[in-house]
Amino acid sequence: MDLSVSIDRVSRSHQNRFTSVRLDRLVEHRDDEEWVQRALASDTARFVPLWRSRSLIASTDAGQLAVYLRNGELDHLDSIQPPTLLGTDGKRYFFAVSINDQQREAVLSRHPEARFVDLRRASVDMDAKHAGVLAYAKALHYWQYRHGFCGVCGNPNHLSSAGHKLVCSNEECARQSFPRIDPAIIVLVTHGNACLLGRNANWPPKRFSTLAGFVEPGESLEDAVVREVFEEARVRLTDIRYVSSQPWPFPASSMCGFYAEAESRDCAPSEEMEELRWFTTDELTAAVEDGSLLLSPPVSIAFRLIADWYLQQAGADLEAVTRRVRGKV
Repeated sequence: MDLSVSIDRVSRSHQNRFTSVRLDRLVEHRDDEEWVQRALASDTARFVPLWRSRSLIASTDAGQLAVYLRNGELDHLDSIQPPTLLGTDGKRYFFAVSINDQQREAVLSRHPEARFVDLRRASVDMDAKHAGVLAYAKALHYWQYRHGFCGVCGNPNHLSSAGHKLVCSNEECARQSFPRIDPAIIVLVTHGNACLLGRNANWPPKRFSTLAGFVEPGESLEDAVVREVFEEARVRLTDIRYVSSQPWPFPASSMCGFYAEAESRDCAPSEEMEELRWFTTDELTAAVEDGSLLLSPPVSIAFRLIADWYLQQAGADLEAVTRRVRGKV
């Protein structure tokens, strides 16, 4: 079996932000309460605090730094929710812990250099490994928050399996729930030497990006690509190629990235698309440099798809172009 294609795809996925967690998730220990308690009490335990889905981050000259709590820092927090086991990097055990408004103030008083901020924005200038750990924690936090009650009988759910399972407190029901993600496709459509970018009416001015949408029930990823591109742009495709994937906990998606070749450059925007434009690499460079085009942030797979295509076509680094433009502002 030729593993080169699989390895290449894994390598490409690891270039996407939030994919460099590289933790041993310790699945075999999640239901071992004694083991979990020992890990919690360990000097090497680190806790990712989450408040209203925001992460604790310090802004420094070296970039954005993830701030982890240590064991003693949880002792003074009243009614703390049981921490969720994330895994280990071989040196430390990582846990996620949700905190309320009062606990937030206590944490910030001990870490005046940090703030609870939106991870999507802060992760642009953050070490990839720690951005991945925070994204993993955020995804589980969101799932736990949104599923506090049983979807069958309405009774409260209780955390189980070190935070990776919810169990209905009603013994007659005892329904078990597990973390959910929403699969979505994201695709850069090309024709010849140009790529197609669209502008959603709800986006900031001048923002264009790749086409994307959620996978519907009974639909393959490839079927979703065909449907979404036709729905949003009235473009028919001749070829579809999977590229890589990215966890996207904003709030709970898994983005599956594709390239697709269009039959022609004929297109028409749907109601949700305000505008569609074809760009060659020269046109893309000029539009980015003159400020008439804002691309998705570099942390997104949307940017990665465009940047990799740009590198293949022009032999140049698109992120360097965007950094140069930001430096002029």
